[in-house]
Order: sequence, then structure tokens, then C-alpha cells
Amino acid sequence: MVRRVWAAVALLAAASALEGCTTSVEGRAIRGPGIATSATSTPSRAPIPARALLLGEGDDTPFGAATATPVGESYFTSARPSECTAALLFKGSPLLPAGSSGHAESAYRFDGPALYAESVAVYDNALNTHDVVWNGFGAVSNCHGDAVGVSASGQSPPMRLSFFGTVAEGVLVWTMTRPDWTCDYGLAVVPRVAVLLSACDAKPGFPMADWASTRRSQIESQTS
Repeated sequence: MVRRVWAAVALLAAASALEGCTTSVEGRAIRGPGIATSATSTPSRAPIPARALLLGEGDDTPFGAATATPVGESYFTSARPSECTAALLFKGSPLLPAGSSGHAESAYRFDGPALYAESVAVYDNALNTHDVVWNGFGAVSNCHGDAVGVSASGQSPPMRLSFFGTVAEGVLVWTMTRPDWTCDYGLAVVPRVAVLLSACDAKPGFPMADWASTRRSQIESQTS
């Protein structure tokens, strides 16, 4: 009889201990090491290579259908005075922010003397598009008087800044001229891409404001 009483007491104590272990406590579940879970993370979208954002072979432009060609030795790599570097340079332009994760450039030819080129830089971190354009505006506007571009093939006759302005969100355009040659430039910026555009011809009138805005919209649709 005594043994039965002690057995009942032991069972009651064990039940009480188990009940204490199952008391619910508010909080969040923490997965132990090595335990699989059914939740999956969405991988971030891989950045588009800079070359894929360049104008394509045969794409239409204000000059006509484009034929891609390497950037030749006639493109400026330095300028005099130095204050005109931002306004004249295509290769190595200081208007493309530093720290890009990829870069590509191409020139294009057409029937006649017109020349067109694009330089694309892509970034892992988002750019402040307003600041990039505003800083570019300030750098270009520093060019006063005659500006001489220097390239591997020699130096150009003097050119002058005849127009500059921000014509749309993320778009800066400007024009460098001399009596026999006009170069229109554009800087188009979206959060992770900046592209520099250069269009030169013996006659003025390239619609850079519209074209740079168009290229910005195209690149934005490719990267969004």
C-alpha cells in the first residue's frame, strides 16, 4: 500500500514537471543552426552590363541608322584651358561620376561627316541624379572664351560654349561651336547609370535636348 502511494506521488510530480516545460511564452521563433526552413529569399537583380546599354547596331538616331565603330583618335582626351575639360572631353570625361562598376563606349558613323558617340558608366550604388546633373552644369559653365580640344590626332581649332542647360529631369545638354563644326553634348543620368552623348557635324541643329531625354528613358526602362 505504501509503495502504491509513493508511486502515485512520483507520477504526480513528473506530470507537474512536464506541465511546467510546456508553459507558453510570448516571443519569436529562432531557427537553430543547421535546421532547414521553407522560406526563400528573392535574389537581387544582376546589373546590366554597360555595353548592353549602348546604342545598338542599326538603331535609329537623328543622324539616321547607326553603324557602330571604335572610338577613334579624333576624340578629345584633354583641353585648354583646363576649365573647359568638362565641356569638351568625351573620353575620360569628368562628368561621369567616379566609382563605376562597369564602363563601355562606342562611336557610330553615318553617311556624311557626322559623328556620334556614347560613353556609359554603371554603378552598384544609386546615384543622386540631381547632384550629378547640377555638378555637371557647374563644370560645363566654367568654360569661357576659346577652348582647344586635344586628341591623339592633334588639336582642334578653337571652339566656344554657345549653349548649356538642364532641359529635363536627369538631363544636361550643351553645345560647343566653331564656324565649320558643331558638337552637341548630353549627359543623361538614372539612379545607377550615367551616359555621356556626343554628336558632331559640319552643320548645326542636332536635337540633343530631345535625343538625350529619349536615351535616358530608354536606359531607364532597361534598368528598372
